[in-house]
Amino acid sequence: MIDSHRNFAPDIRKISQFAVPDIDWKINQNGQSYYHHYTPEIGVVIMVLWFPKGIINQNKNFQCTASFEMLFSGSETKTEKEIIGYIDHLGASISTESSVLTSSITIRSTTEKAKMVLKWIIDNINDATYPQDEFLNYLPVKKASIERKMQSPNYWADRIAKENYYGKNNILGTFGDIADLSQLTREDLNQFKQQHIRLLESMFLISGDCDESLLNDLLAIQYTENNHSTFKIETPLTALNTEIPESTLVHSMENVSQASMCLLKHLPPVEEEEIHKLTLLNLVLGGYFGSRLMQELREKRGLTYGINSHFRPALNGRTWIISGEMNSENATLALSLTFEIMETLTNQLISNDELEKAKSYFSGQFRAGFDGPFSNMHKCQHLILRDHTKNYFKNTLTHIWNITPEDVLITAKSVFQKNTFIKVIAGNIS
Repeated sequence: MIDSHRNFAPDIRKISQFAVPDIDWKINQNGQSYYHHYTPEIGVVIMVLWFPKGIINQNKNFQCTASFEMLFSGSETKTEKEIIGYIDHLGASISTESSVLTSSITIRSTTEKAKMVLKWIIDNINDATYPQDEFLNYLPVKKASIERKMQSPNYWADRIAKENYYGKNNILGTFGDIADLSQLTREDLNQFKQQHIRLLESMFLISGDCDESLLNDLLAIQYTENNHSTFKIETPLTALNTEIPESTLVHSMENVSQASMCLLKHLPPVEEEEIHKLTLLNLVLGGYFGSRLMQELREKRGLTYGINSHFRPALNGRTWIISGEMNSENATLALSLTFEIMETLTNQLISNDELEKAKSYFSGQFRAGFDGPFSNMHKCQHLILRDHTKNYFKNTLTHIWNITPEDVLITAKSVFQKNTFIKVIAGNIS
């Protein structure tokens, strides 16, 4: 995805255009949504069962995540060891992921065994019962994972920012605690599975060494009824918390030597050309190693271990997050300098040279994002999840290279008002 960039040395090659592949998905005569990308003679495939249900659909914290993570923990006739053992025997692997709006099961297999693997996966999804003994084994492992996260200043900076910006009753500001796991029951998982892990509502994506003949066989395995529902992600409207604290929120932690800073705001949906202006502004601010935040706070002043700015998907738009980690005594200064850099971007044109470097970095990352036999499948999910047009990627580089320093200045003026960002520092703050 091109909405988020991490800190790498910039690639200064200019890639003004290349043959961006068509990213298209189809609906067959039975109403089944699918995406297929064929790369011959590599001998492997990746299959994804993508469900239009996620954390937003749960009744209790962790209900969605646990339902997918434990989906292959056993049934009335098979144990978890037998289910996973046979997947290993076939030389395949599976993983699950849950996000706010969607969830997925990713299957990696050889082309030769793809039908056997998918049939086994489908059968065990249908038969899953979440055995009580496996559920009881799952809870302490999950609790330990949460406890580890809660020892990190970065976790608390992010959590407090979202809770106070979006509100704890908003799905974007809701975090589960250890006590919530104690309230979770095996029946909750079965209920979520019956209501939301429905194969007839899922989208099937496959990429790799899969020709049309194999594709048709796999589609037939993925469902056995002809009343498949069209894949549709529902994005409910959500009210934002308009009372943003003016002062910096501080979360004190003992027995830690560092602090984490988080600035956060919500960006509403915009046209695709505006998305690319925001993307370049983000890059210049803190989206790669050559950005102003990295160069000023890390390289020049040595205030941070690392600092970056990036976008995250959110309901009806995206969340803009600026975060960094530093020694506790540097946190307040780093926060102040971050706003100074943001303000400079609102009242001074950036140089053509600085903008060209950002564009070159972006174009290199964008081009690399299409490398490999499985990349297009993820691009398809990106288009659907963000509700972009199918020409979004084809138009991207044209939009990027047409952006001027004046465009960046106007965009910065529209989004960099200090009082629209929530500000949080977490750590051993005196």
